[in-house]
Amino acid sequence: MDHLRVHKYIWAVVLLLMVLCLPVKLSSQVSRSVYFLQHLPESNIVNPSFHPDKKFYINLPIISSFYIGFESPFSFKQLTEKWEEGDSLYIDREAVMGTLNEKNYFSFELYNELGRIGFGAGRHYFHASIAKVFSTKFSFEKELFALLLYGNADERFFGKRAQLDRSGLNMSSYHEFSLGYSYKINNKLAAGTRLKYLNGSFNIWTEKAEFMLFTDNQPNFAITASSDIILRTSSTISDFDNMIDQIEGYKWFDLSGNHGLSIDLGLKYNPQPNYELSASVVDIGKIKWQENVKNYVSANPGKEFTFTGFDINDFINEGQFTDSISFLDTLSSHFKLDKNYEAYTSHLNPKVYIGGLWRLNSSNELGVLLRTDIAERRIQPSFTINYTHRFGNWMALYGNYSIISRNFANIGFGLSLKMGPVQFYVLNDMAYAIIKPAEARNYNLHFGMNFIFGKLKNPTDKQGPDPSNTE
Repeated sequence: MDHLRVHKYIWAVVLLLMVLCLPVKLSSQVSRSVYFLQHLPESNIVNPSFHPDKKFYINLPIISSFYIGFESPFSFKQLTEKWEEGDSLYIDREAVMGTLNEKNYFSFELYNELGRIGFGAGRHYFHASIAKVFSTKFSFEKELFALLLYGNADERFFGKRAQLDRSGLNMSSYHEFSLGYSYKINNKLAAGTRLKYLNGSFNIWTEKAEFMLFTDNQPNFAITASSDIILRTSSTISDFDNMIDQIEGYKWFDLSGNHGLSIDLGLKYNPQPNYELSASVVDIGKIKWQENVKNYVSANPGKEFTFTGFDINDFINEGQFTDSISFLDTLSSHFKLDKNYEAYTSHLNPKVYIGGLWRLNSSNELGVLLRTDIAERRIQPSFTINYTHRFGNWMALYGNYSIISRNFANIGFGLSLKMGPVQFYVLNDMAYAIIKPAEARNYNLHFGMNFIFGKLKNPTDKQGPDPSNTE
């Protein structure tokens, strides 16, 4: 009997299951740079203990705080190469694999404030803000990309079991309504917190995504595969044929029945007037998704299916190709995803900030920051060193250098300007991406405008100026 030893059908099913775990999510919604610029009210977003020295501030829609950023384990240039002749591109598999860790992550972040307001009274400071947040964190294994780029018959998989169970996605869009409070305990110590109500608009979360693929190196090249998937979604998108129209139909204040809470905590300590230590953790929270919920769960979780080929005669009927093969029905049934509509809860991706600041004099500051992202069973630390120079109380320029996910090419520049009551700032942690975007693995931009009024006296200061007053 003539058998056709092909694997593309089962391989297509496995790829389809993997694609369910890919983005088709952002938790720390501002740049690292803002941590060092405490004269900006937005610094309170990354550490709620930061206490502005202005009696009152406000920012307005359109000119309010806006942030966009992404971080990737590889650049576009590393992902693609040009053929020697022509302009066509191809994926340089060895270059891509050389950039990956055993576990990697991709993030994309958007943060858009409708407005922010704050005022101080003695030792106390109060903040309130409304923002729209879009947050994506996708963590994946190096072996997943090897399987996608080389296929299951490559020597690294041939005759071996490929087990993929550490990839995960949490993609969310939500409204954030926050109230913040900071308190100066004394001239050295300040504490703060921010409570946030979250109203969820959209979510995709892979609670579980486990795959097994084994390609036998014996003459029949049998393939054995299994999957165990729990994919949870909440969205008003009901039909992919008009998905763009439905997305465009979202309105800023279209609130849903998906409710959540989050909290931020922060401390700041000045052992000496020119030295400062600070720590915070932000986005400790979750959202319960109970509106427009669709969940997809493996009908046969962990059950193995072995494909040894099919008879070519089953593919031909009366001299013509048939449009169905019986084993495809079996394959579809085995890897079937059942649908349910049960409510579920997803967690935000917390960030931990630990920083230090050394005020060399009234015009120059040095700062260091260790930021740790916690996303989908992965801890991702990054390190930043910053220098800020102030020109009186009307302008500040800064430059910094960051190490992010084994990427050492992250140099940032930015400025803040104060003209009367108007305060404008533009911040960037990865200026290299502006110069050579194709080679950039990380990029962000953070800008906004505040209106600030008055000077807040420090009632705890009995020996001199408040060391947190940088103006």
